[in-house]
Amino acid sequence: MSNFEFLIIIYGFNSSLLFTIILRSIKKKSPRILLVYLFLPILLSIPLSLLLQDVLEISDISYRQLIANILVSAWCLKSFVSYKSLKVTLMANFLDDIRESISDKNYSKIIYSVFKLSLFQSLCFSALFSLNYLSGYSSLNFLDLLGLTICIIGSCFEFISEREIKLFSNNRSKIIKTGLWSYTRHPNLVGIYLFFLGIQILALSAVGSHWSLVGLFLVTYLIFKTLIPSTEKKLILKYQDYADYKETVPRLFNLKFK
Repeated sequence: MSNFEFLIIIYGFNSSLLFTIILRSIKKKSPRILLVYLFLPILLSIPLSLLLQDVLEISDISYRQLIANILVSAWCLKSFVSYKSLKVTLMANFLDDIRESISDKNYSKIIYSVFKLSLFQSLCFSALFSLNYLSGYSSLNFLDLLGLTICIIGSCFEFISEREIKLFSNNRSKIIKTGLWSYTRHPNLVGIYLFFLGIQILALSAVGSHWSLVGLFLVTYLIFKTLIPSTEKKLILKYQDYADYKETVPRLFNLKFK
């Protein structure tokens, strides 16, 4: 089985699951179902890809592959109860298109939108799928340790920033300016980006994994061109002192993406 055929099976599986979730969401008239289970297809595609690798004897399962699959599985499970505002921001246009298509009874557009979303989602996790096809030598190397370290740092950023949000939840009239939020305006997004960067570095040891860099490019675009601008527009309208906060605290530490 070629790499392309392997990916087509994974993509078809993801699309079918995502379509089922969206149909359920439409039937119940509850966008929350889609938002909660948005990454369920990725989570369930992990055992499928491992099964294909084993049954078709594509390659042996390596330590880096196990590490990457455990990390992504944990991230997907966490997404069921986290990232609510981020998922709403990401899915706003998609949900509007679905509502419009339902109103117009344009079912072909709904199907097209689902397949497009599934493709985008699958490509964002392409580093993991490249590892699950040909994961390279079983022994760990420097890149593997570097990738794992970056993933752990990213996860710590996510955990700490989300904990600080919960501790600050009783004072929603003010901006969080303490802890990690005093160093970067978006420590939670920094954590997500570092996590995906770490997975990509783990995938660099996989055979023919260079194509999976498209996933990191997409994640970079989503965070820096979609999530951050959209989030900051809302915060500027909500908090009068956010403009001053922007002037004193950079987006990413000393990397001033303005």
